[in-house]
Amino acid sequence: MERTHDFGYNPAVESLRLIDHGLPRSLPGNLSGRFRFTPASLYVGDRIAATAFARLDGFGLSWVDVWLLSFRRGRWALRAGDSMSAARSDDLLAHRQGVSVLKEHGLTDENGRFDTNAGRWFPRPKRWVAYGLLRLSAEVETVRLGGREVPVPGHGLQALAWRLQAGPVVADLLDDMGETVAAVSLTA
Repeated sequence: MERTHDFGYNPAVESLRLIDHGLPRSLPGNLSGRFRFTPASLYVGDRIAATAFARLDGFGLSWVDVWLLSFRRGRWALRAGDSMSAARSDDLLAHRQGVSVLKEHGLTDENGRFDTNAGRWFPRPKRWVAYGLLRLSAEVETVRLGGREVPVPGHGLQALAWRLQAGPVVADLLDDMGETVAAVSLTA
């Protein structure tokens, strides 16, 4: 978190802007010198949120940054984040491919987790929150997680945040008719 100045944007400010205004209606087709970063996806759950940004670093390498935010004391605060390298910026924001190419309706990328128990000396159990990124096929229009339905951006990358529990956390992948085409088990 202390090295956020290396990203070329302020993750806390840009994440709050996404939560307040939502995803832009149109995103650039690829990243370049003019567009060094762009919001990629947004998920707002019950007192937790996840944002994702695509960016180019100073060497022209493509990255996806996923950020976890929590709502405490009347405001959203950035809690944790992770960066994943991407193959090429041209492919990163391109329209998503079908299940015949991806071989599955949804693939999970790296996931992270964060302990929301601020006072570690309290005797109550730890409260872990996980966050991550799904790459979804063209057949998936919506992700349902914990009763919330989130429309999937055209490029198919969807950030999610969820509370860890005793059993598996499952995200349902819905088609354009609202029918479940697959389910993805989310882990941390």
